[in-house]
Amino acid sequence: MTSVRFGTDGIRGVAGETITAELASALGVALGSRHPGGNILVGRDTRESGVRLSTSLAAGIVAGGARPIDVGVIPTSGLAIITAGDPSIARAVAVTASHNPAEYNGLKVIGRNGRKISDEEERALEGEIARYLGEGGTAVPLRNGTHGSQDAALRAIDGAEHRQRYAHLLAAAADDVAMGGPVNLRVVVDAAHGAGAPYALDALTRTGAVVIPFAMGDGSINDAVGATAPAALSGEVLRNGADLGVALDGDADRCVAVDERGVVVDGDVLIALIARDRRARRLVGSERVVATVLTNSGVERVLAAAGILLVRTPVGDRHIAEALDGFSEGFGGEKSGHLLFAERAPTGDGLLSAIAIIDLVARSGRTLSSLAAEIPLDPQIQAAVRIPGGGAERLLAEPVLAAAIVAAASTLEASGGRLIVRASGTEPLLRVMAEGPDAELVRGAVGTVTAAAESLVERR
Repeated sequence: MTSVRFGTDGIRGVAGETITAELASALGVALGSRHPGGNILVGRDTRESGVRLSTSLAAGIVAGGARPIDVGVIPTSGLAIITAGDPSIARAVAVTASHNPAEYNGLKVIGRNGRKISDEEERALEGEIARYLGEGGTAVPLRNGTHGSQDAALRAIDGAEHRQRYAHLLAAAADDVAMGGPVNLRVVVDAAHGAGAPYALDALTRTGAVVIPFAMGDGSINDAVGATAPAALSGEVLRNGADLGVALDGDADRCVAVDERGVVVDGDVLIALIARDRRARRLVGSERVVATVLTNSGVERVLAAAGILLVRTPVGDRHIAEALDGFSEGFGGEKSGHLLFAERAPTGDGLLSAIAIIDLVARSGRTLSSLAAEIPLDPQIQAAVRIPGGGAERLLAEPVLAAAIVAAASTLEASGGRLIVRASGTEPLLRVMAEGPDAELVRGAVGTVTAAAESLVERR
C-alpha cells in the first residue's frame, strides 16, 4: 500500500517520485468526496511539474464530485486569502514545494479559514489516499498516458477572478503606503522566478517606490535566487544603487530584505523592527508579538524593552497563525521571513511583507542598515544533517545522539544559551539551532551534535 504523509507544510518530495500525478489525483478524489458539489481552488507555483499535477488534481476533484477552480500561478498565501474571504470555497490546494529546488513539488491543503487543515483532517486524508492508491490502483483511470481524465480536467472553472481578487488586496495595501506620503526609495524585488512574479512589480510600484525587477520568471524557481539565496539580490542592490531589496521564496509566502550595503536583513530583525514600529504607532494588538522558538533571544530583549511581549510557538508559520487566531489585528513571524499581519491576511504573504518593509523604511526617513543596527542579536548558528531515506525522528532516539544533545545543551545553558534539535517537517533533515552570548560555545555545540548525527548516518 502506498504510504503518504503530510509534513509540517503539506505533502512534499521530488516530482515524479514522491509527488506523482497519481498522488495528486488521489488527493483530488479524497477532497471531492469530502465536499460533494463544493468549490475547490487549485493554484500552483511556476515549477514545470506543476501543470501536470494541477491537471491531475482537478481531474480527481471532478471524479470525487466537487468543482475544481483553476486559479493558475498564485502565491500559496494568495489562495489562503481568497479562501478565507469566500464562504463558497470548501478547500484550496496549492501545488508547490515552496523554497525547495525546482525538482521538488508538493501539495498543500488549505481550509475554509485560509489556514492549513488540522492534523486530524490530514490523517484522515492520508488514509483515504492510501486506499485509492492501494494495491497498485489509481484514483482516476489513465488515458493516453496521462493520469486523470483529460475531459474531467477541462471541466475546471477558470479562476481569473480570484487572481484579480488577490491583486486587488495587494493594491489596497500598497495604496495605503502611497497615501502616507512620498516614497523616495529605489527597491529591487527578487521574485525567485516563482509564484510572486506575476504580481510583484505592479504591487510594489503602487507604493510609489521605484521598483527594479529581478528573477521574474525567466529562470528556474529558487535557483540561486530568492529568500533562501539572497546573495543574488545583494548584488543587484549594489549594482543598481538601490536603497533596499526584498526577496520572495518560490511560493511567495515569505520575504527577507537586503539593506543599501547589500547586507541581508532576515526575518528576526524584520520582526523586531516592524513590531517596534507598530507599538510606537499604538496599533491594536501591538503589545504582543508571536514568533517561534527559533527566533533570536536578542529580539526578545529588544521587544521587552519596548513593552512588547514575545509569545513563542513551535516552528512553522502554521503555529504562528494559530496563536494569532481570534485577533482581528496582530503581528508575528519567523526568522525564515514568514511575516503575518492578522488584519491583512490569515497567513504570511511575502508581497504584503515587502510592502510593509517599504512602508517602514520610507516613513522612518532612514536607511535600512541604520534601523537594523538597533537590533543586536546573539550569535546563532543553524545547521542541517541530511538523512538519506528519511528517519530523522528515529535518529533522535539513538543513545549516542541523545547523549551528545544533552551535553551540548548543558554547556550552552550554563552560559545563557539555547540548543534546539528537531526533525524537519518538509525534508529528510535533522535541523540544529544553537545560540548564546559566547560564539565559540555556540559553534562547539553545533559541531558536537552534527558530528554525532553524521557518524550515525555513515554507519547505516
